[in-house]
Amino acid sequence: MALVMVQGHAFEALLTPAHRADPTYQLQLILHGSTAPGFLFASGFVAALPRAPLGAHAAWRRARRLVFVFLTGYALQLPFFSLWKTVNEATPAQLRALWACDALQLVAVVQLLLLALQLAFPRRYAPVALTLAAAAAVAGPWVWQSALSSSLPGWAAAYVDMAGGSRFPLFPYAPFVLCGGAAGAWLGRRGAAARLRPLLGFGLGGLLAGALWAALDFGRADFWAEWNFWAISPGYTLMRLGGLLMLLAALDGVALRGWGGSRLLGAVGRETLLVYVLHLLLLFGGVLGTAPFARWTGQLGFGGAALAFTALLVPLAIAAELWHRAKTRHPREAALAVAFAAAWFAASFALNPW
Repeated sequence: MALVMVQGHAFEALLTPAHRADPTYQLQLILHGSTAPGFLFASGFVAALPRAPLGAHAAWRRARRLVFVFLTGYALQLPFFSLWKTVNEATPAQLRALWACDALQLVAVVQLLLLALQLAFPRRYAPVALTLAAAAAVAGPWVWQSALSSSLPGWAAAYVDMAGGSRFPLFPYAPFVLCGGAAGAWLGRRGAAARLRPLLGFGLGGLLAGALWAALDFGRADFWAEWNFWAISPGYTLMRLGGLLMLLAALDGVALRGWGGSRLLGAVGRETLLVYVLHLLLLFGGVLGTAPFARWTGQLGFGGAALAFTALLVPLAIAAELWHRAKTRHPREAALAVAFAAAWFAASFALNPW
């Protein structure tokens, strides 16, 4: 999912407007509809792999890491590398972009909820997480229809719906992380062969249930008029989850057979935060500087964008592999490096006058 996400962002940034209007690009947008749900589902799946109950030290380490992920999400959205300038010069549009709930904020917030469930219900948190996911999925259309976000401060409204410019608000995307947590707890520690049948069974069940729910939604005359978003339908959530479970079963088979590319997928999968941050900086830039790929923004055709995507994979894969080795062989030094970089960024942001 991380690799498909990078490909989607590369094409979005680099293709000309004419190529983005092409039916081929529109088709791949439909296929990329599973990228974000898959990324979120995987984050919950991995978070549930450690056996509960968690020790206090392990819980603290995970909470600290999630707070770091949360703050990194906002750091990527800063309009200026200066607290003074952000407070005094940011436009309303820039502030909306700053407060928007994107993938990292959503992952951090919902995984903190999963952590709380693991501590509160060490033996039963999986069914509790699944119940919360179902409640959020069913409530989503009514939450959007109620315009609840209009009565909340901008930073809070961003977590409710897409009205304020958020790409991944809690409704409808939190259920993917919660369902990933339940799946990780029930299936993650089983062998690949033992989990094949339940993955396929639940996957097919999700697809069929989602199709049925979608048929009921589309049969209502006011569905599109009132909500105008297929993504908020519980049918969308069920179908995406069903497809993701079946994809996980297929990837189990690939990993077991040791097919080519498994090592690259493993490296990228272990270091998704690094890959996520680095590919955004390379493609879109940020407060630290202009993106290296910015010179080709909106300038390439499909062939050129495909070559650029391939070129982008090289530094991402190398960085993921080297960073994973560094963390494995020298964990203390790697943690100190991250702490130093975070402290430098925070101090520079606070002290830069403009």
